[in-house]
Amino acid sequence: MSVRVVRVETPEQRTAMTAIRMAVFVEEQKVAAEREMDALDDDPATVHVLALRDDGLPLGTARLLPPHHAGEPAHVGRVAVSAAARGRGVGALLMTALEAEALDRFGRVVDGVRTVSVELSAQEQALGFYGRLGYVARPERYLDEAIWHRDAVKVVTAPA
Repeated sequence: MSVRVVRVETPEQRTAMTAIRMAVFVEEQKVAAEREMDALDDDPATVHVLALRDDGLPLGTARLLPPHHAGEPAHVGRVAVSAAARGRGVGALLMTALEAEALDRFGRVVDGVRTVSVELSAQEQALGFYGRLGYVARPERYLDEAIWHRDAVKVVTAPA
């Protein structure tokens, strides 16, 4: 299966992104529908990506929020992969695309290396996935929509 990750730029892509998030978060995980989509989804600074199978079938989505203040991490969130596509590397492709976007948009060059911190709010059941990608979870846990979460962070680097 060939998968590509694209930025959400068309109404059709936006519809596909929303459908995946509603299926995963609202239907499967029982997150309140009115809380799933938020004002940040419409913020022009938010970058949404969509994973598409080679035939165009949408498989997953995620979003990148800019740092709140200079020196703070960018934030990845709303990472969702359709049930049929899980375990096939789609989530890792989404994360890699958003990490590259964060590095490009918010990275700082120090000693010839471009660096950016990326943070996320991980559901505890997904900590293994994020850990394999290099994210380090903080010990504090908290409930969000009745699901236990922990913040996790990764420093992403590339040659300048």
